[in-house]
Amino acid sequence: MIMGLELLKKSWENLDRKIQNVATFNEKLIESIVASKVITTVDKIKRLYTSFFIVLSVEIIFLVAIFFGNPFDFKYNIQYAPYALLIVGVIIAFVNLAQITLAIRKLSPASRIDLYIKDIISIYDRNKRFEGWFGAIFLSVGLLVPLSFLPNKIERYGMAGAWMDMAIMTSITLALYLIAFKLGAFKNPYKEKLIKELVEWKDLRGLAEDMKG
Repeated sequence: MIMGLELLKKSWENLDRKIQNVATFNEKLIESIVASKVITTVDKIKRLYTSFFIVLSVEIIFLVAIFFGNPFDFKYNIQYAPYALLIVGVIIAFVNLAQITLAIRKLSPASRIDLYIKDIISIYDRNKRFEGWFGAIFLSVGLLVPLSFLPNKIERYGMAGAWMDMAIMTSITLALYLIAFKLGAFKNPYKEKLIKELVEWKDLRGLAEDMKG
């Protein structure tokens, strides 16, 4: 009887050890799967930011060319004001993007993947105020650009026609801005993706903890 109880106890201990091993394996597997997805997402972010650097550089060159080449046949210095504001905004965006890229590259996924995700999300959260100001600057530029063409349009269409044309351009700019806002163009899709991956990690980790008992 005692021998039977000892064998039963050893069997339960072996089973418990196997369950613990399986739970530990599941934890490592979960960490590996989610880490792979997160690293893929971060790689996409880095590639996207590289393309943004190229686009911003081209925009700076184009804006500088406007000042030196005067392709729109501006007659007054005030007509360049929206483009001066735009080039300042683009340069600030370039610097901000460089800071975010550097901050993300400094992070390492070698530690717990949930902490890595939280650190990246924290970087985006700290940058939210800048994104708001940046959007306001570009909306202001979009509304001011038609004014830079006003003197030329007055010569061509007269006062009433010029103001009518400017009102149409301004309305189109506002409509496009509102449509883009409604469609989520100003949201950060990769931040949302990282948040979902963090939730997924927590859910799977919870299941693994339940298996441990």
